[in-house]
Amino acid sequence: ILRAFYKEMEQETVPFSENIHMVHYDEQHPKEGRCQKYRLTLLDAKTQTTIADDLFDDKSPETIKEFLRKNLDASEPVFIVTDFDKRYPDILKEIFGDKLVHQYCLMHLNKLIVSDFPKNTTIEQELLKYRLLNIFYNRENEIKFLEELLSEELNVINNEEKHQEWSKKTKKKFNHYRHELKLERRREKENIP
Repeated sequence: ILRAFYKEMEQETVPFSENIHMVHYDEQHPKEGRCQKYRLTLLDAKTQTTIADDLFDDKSPETIKEFLRKNLDASEPVFIVTDFDKRYPDILKEIFGDKLVHQYCLMHLNKLIVSDFPKNTTIEQELLKYRLLNIFYNRENEIKFLEELLSEELNVINNEEKHQEWSKKTKKKFNHYRHELKLERRREKENIP
């Protein structure tokens, strides 16, 4: 199903509107001396330039609203990427109304998937994790590699000692494979977590 979906999506052309302002909103929590500060930042997604970057004494909903109203035109359509802070949907909807498209950051979505799995996964669990990660980024190479390992695992899973030894060796093999893919993606200038 997923492969068919990707194939269909590759053939689709999504009209791009020049009128939609695409921005990333983020917060950091630097300390200034002994005082906790809150750094609110807006980045233009198209130009990768900073729109606004200010320090505040708090990050209350009112502070966030004031920051957004000061730096973005609430009468224009906006596409905002944020992390998972539960306050954001209501804050953004109040300011931008029906001119808002709100998207969660893919890096945070990936982290959420990874955190749902134990640290020491079986190959089957690792395969499921990569199938889920494949929703956001193309992980077909990793999936194919893991599918081959899964068939091997079925031959040793009933012998605990053999399985542990095999798992250790196989996970090193998979980590090496992932590392090589990462290097290849860097050479090809593909940005994938």
